[in-house]
Amino acid sequence: MKNNFFDKINMFLVNIVYSSVIFVIFSYYFLTNSNYLMFAFIAVSFMIFIAANITVHIVKKKHYEERIKNISFSSRDKDFFAGDSTVYNFGLPLVFINDSGHFIWCNEQFDELFDNKSLMKQELKNMFKLHIAPKIELLAEDFSFEQNINGKEFLVKTVVVAHKAGKREGYSVMIYFIDKSNEKHIQKLYDSRRIAVGEIVVDSYEEIYQTNGEIVINSINVELSKIIDRWLRGKKAVARKMVRDRYFVVIEYDSLQEIIKDKFSILSDVKKINVGNSIPVTLSIGISALWDSVSENEANIAKAIESVTSRGGDQALVMIKGKKDEYYGAGNVEFESLNEVKARVVANQLKDIILDSSKVIIMGHAIPETDMDSLGACLAVYRAATLLGKRARIVLKEDKEMIKVMLDDIKLTKEYDDVFITTSYALAIKDEKTLIVVVDVSDAPRTEAPRLLDGAERVVVIDHHRRGPSYIRNTLLDYNEVTASSTSELMVEILQYMHPGLCVPKIEAEAMYAGILVDTKNLVFKTGRRTFAAAAFLRGQNVDTVTVRKYTQPDLDTFRHIANVTKNAKIFENRIAISRASEQLANSDLVISIAADQMLNVLGIEASFVLYKFDDGSVKITARSLGEINVQVIMSRLGGGGHLTAAATVIKNAASLDSVEKSLTDQIKAYLDN
Repeated sequence: MKNNFFDKINMFLVNIVYSSVIFVIFSYYFLTNSNYLMFAFIAVSFMIFIAANITVHIVKKKHYEERIKNISFSSRDKDFFAGDSTVYNFGLPLVFINDSGHFIWCNEQFDELFDNKSLMKQELKNMFKLHIAPKIELLAEDFSFEQNINGKEFLVKTVVVAHKAGKREGYSVMIYFIDKSNEKHIQKLYDSRRIAVGEIVVDSYEEIYQTNGEIVINSINVELSKIIDRWLRGKKAVARKMVRDRYFVVIEYDSLQEIIKDKFSILSDVKKINVGNSIPVTLSIGISALWDSVSENEANIAKAIESVTSRGGDQALVMIKGKKDEYYGAGNVEFESLNEVKARVVANQLKDIILDSSKVIIMGHAIPETDMDSLGACLAVYRAATLLGKRARIVLKEDKEMIKVMLDDIKLTKEYDDVFITTSYALAIKDEKTLIVVVDVSDAPRTEAPRLLDGAERVVVIDHHRRGPSYIRNTLLDYNEVTASSTSELMVEILQYMHPGLCVPKIEAEAMYAGILVDTKNLVFKTGRRTFAAAAFLRGQNVDTVTVRKYTQPDLDTFRHIANVTKNAKIFENRIAISRASEQLANSDLVISIAADQMLNVLGIEASFVLYKFDDGSVKITARSLGEINVQVIMSRLGGGGHLTAAATVIKNAASLDSVEKSLTDQIKAYLDN
């Protein structure tokens, strides 16, 4: 369809403007020459010309409207006909617009929807620009959309009619409106009365019981019941205790919206319980709503609780059909689990799985770049498999700046000549009985070789980060302990249970020890009794604590780059440092990670964020925290992950560093306002 500038010219306006210009010129000429007779003649002629143009315009418009009113519908070769004035007598609100979105004609039903004509015409232009024109350009098949007009909900249907007048080709649009207000109201009322179900789980129940005894745990149960009753008071909901640490909740959907708006205040209320307990009380809450059956809701509750507990607890997850899963809470410092039975069970399970496998392929994370904790955990799994007589290899690319010094030292030992392999080699040797062990990461896209997981039936995941949305499913064993300082710490425990009295080669012990040091900032952050126990065991394996320092120290050039990044830091909200790496770096992961760590040394800074833009336009944000601010929550809202004190994300196709920083500060504000 042609629709150029000349096609759009309104000849009525052209005639008026042109005749007005001629009239002014001649009037000026005759008046200045005092020829009043000719001026009167010109004035009368101008008025007659204008009147004629207006008359023709009105007649043409009336004729066009009559043509529209008398549109009829018929079907060739079929015994069907809708007679004259079908459109005029159309029972629904109906309007016609042209191919520029301008009003042509409407019936009375449509006219009654608006208080005045100007508002109606503006609304039609907006509808045409937002909903109709883009679909016409894309040659869409369905032109329907929903529209709210004066508080009423309509399903809008459109019919595009092509036409040709002389050389001009264009189209008109017939739009009719189906009132869905009652249907929407009934649906909303139905949804508001639908039942949402959920569970409340006390995170640290077993630890409190073991540490403080039965009297304290009974007092906690009494206080918790009171808090739950207050939380649900005035709402259409009930809660019943199922077992010692679990409550079942039934709630109407409209009351669930009130709880969501309140951001699950119960999460902060239960932390105030102080009846002699030395461990704070925290809850994991999972709620499922609007799913098609009871079994679907029940399955979703189990998924929600599993997801929340794997992320460290002290959170609520709401799963509503048709909406994105939403997390609430997660403001706690992750407390060390005192129950070591789980580690012993995991060690026995891993041992059985390895013995039942033909070979073992191990990999850590590639995003962010492989660090000392990832490498140390990989070597621990390698040692566990080797001691069980199974061939084990580690998938690792060569360009790993953060672990280069350690790898150089490892390669001096002949045993490791063919331990480190490429992705293509791993794919070539993989068979049905091959065990894939993933450490220090649980999101499939962030692993060293995601393709290895395609179709893999024997997968084990061992990690200490909170789960992201793309976490690896269908595993034989998933050991996710977010309270641990590092994955190396977890693997040291597993090694000791799998092989009591074992001796670990010095270079492997130093890699594990360096992994613990990196993730705890030299045994300062997120450490517990188990952390120091693991470090003590490794120290007993002849680890040289002075030598290990070289594996975590930057070279001179890297040190200078780090200084440049920290120099650019800005203070946000009086307690958060935000900086950018302003130059392209060969070892960007190492630079921005250490820079983020160092900014935490500034007095009053509780969290730090460093932004770095890659050549492909993506932007990475590395986040660190002292523990009061949960950077994992902030990064997860931007598509990333990690844990409470260390997290990161990569934003693809970012418009600019400024836009990314704006998104970051918006998410920080939203987190701090919760």
